[in-house]
Amino acid sequence: MLRSRLLALCTIAAHLAPAVVAAQSAQRFSLQGSGLNAQLYGSAFDGLHRGYGFEVQARFTPSAWSFGAGVQYTRHAITGLDQKLKLYGGFIEPRYVIVVRSNAFAPYVSVRFSLLEQNLTVGDVSGSATGVTLNGGGGVLVRLSSRLNLDLGSTYGYTRFGNFVVRNASNGLKVTGPSGSGSNLVVRIGLALGLAG
Repeated sequence: MLRSRLLALCTIAAHLAPAVVAAQSAQRFSLQGSGLNAQLYGSAFDGLHRGYGFEVQARFTPSAWSFGAGVQYTRHAITGLDQKLKLYGGFIEPRYVIVVRSNAFAPYVSVRFSLLEQNLTVGDVSGSATGVTLNGGGGVLVRLSSRLNLDLGSTYGYTRFGNFVVRNASNGLKVTGPSGSGSNLVVRIGLALGLAG
């Protein structure tokens, strides 16, 4: 009885595994570029508008798990200012593809950790702060060809920045003050290109 059940499970896994890999990426290594739409929430970010930008990442896919690392960049308008705040840095993002009986698409869940810097310059005065975000989310990969996937995803999570450092280039004055924390929502649409291997 146990042997027949194990045989049945192995048979199912053998049929489903190619669908997972095909919908995710037929290659172990891939490069992805995406457009980003990002919003920070909370009293620490009052007056900061939704930002737009991009991300670039490399991804390793040994199985239903895949592991990505890359950089992201967005620019955010601020109420009352002509200048825009820049938000940029690096991230790591593991994903797990959910098994579905399709070679055309594959839903996934993900966790994302980012180390980011916010920077704003107004004339001779510039300010910056470094912080972290920890997000959870997911999306869906749509197979366009044997090497190209469309990625539609979003993540939501926690954002915390350290002290904000303001410098005046004209007189050398430097002031440090608290920045703050809140939440964030990032929506992504991109293309992933599978590489040889």
